[in-house]
Amino acid sequence: MSTWNLGLAQLRSSLFEKETNLRRVLEAMSMASSKQASYVLFPELYMTGYFLGERVFDLAEPLEGETITRIREQAKRLNTGAIIGFPEREGDNIYNSAAFISRQGEILGTYRKCHLFDQEKLYFSPGEQAPVFEAPEGKFGIMITYDMEFPELARVLAIKGAQVILILSSNMIPYQPYQHIYLRARAIENHVFVATANKVGLENDTLFFGESEIIHPTGTSLYKSLNNEDLAVVPITLTETSSSKGVLNYMENRRGDLYRREGL
Repeated sequence: MSTWNLGLAQLRSSLFEKETNLRRVLEAMSMASSKQASYVLFPELYMTGYFLGERVFDLAEPLEGETITRIREQAKRLNTGAIIGFPEREGDNIYNSAAFISRQGEILGTYRKCHLFDQEKLYFSPGEQAPVFEAPEGKFGIMITYDMEFPELARVLAIKGAQVILILSSNMIPYQPYQHIYLRARAIENHVFVATANKVGLENDTLFFGESEIIHPTGTSLYKSLNNEDLAVVPITLTETSSSKGVLNYMENRRGDLYRREGL
């Protein structure tokens, strides 16, 4: 399937209020489905809010927990998948995670945030893998906010065949210029689509600025939200990942041997 629709759920979340946030997820999936979305991308830690502190230990759930189960049921009902951010508990570890749920309600896998930002290191264990998820629509990589600022992770995903990089964001003022630059850079240098769903609204004393966006592999913006709540559904044509390479073709012209000798 070369062309399909991606929903960007640029929404507020209620800190510590999982049931409220779950209700909004299910509603957003229903609305996006009515617009023929194949998948809906949600922000980082949307299920609980971002500034969790010690409460994260109470709010974290396993992948098989009630929250993800109810989202899976909604996906199956609507034939619309979701990529949802939540604090994941596995054994003694808690991860800042994203669950990739298929249109049939199956879990295609999870991504655990590799690059932990600031105080996240006090509560979360870092992820140790960069998986690529295969679906009928294409091959997907996932990153979470701060991950986008590390070109190595996006390049690993592209080398492994990702055609789209989905980024769950909780990006805050004053980092709008950073998001603008990194989204375009990651798309152009890897010949992939890059999409982010960022939160909006005030949490504690922090304002999340939104500006959710989908970037074409050539660096062109296909859609960009403003700073309020928004649920956009945007078509993506994956065959354009190949046609965008042209003479630049960064993937073919990489010098892996040189990089390895120099310690990368």
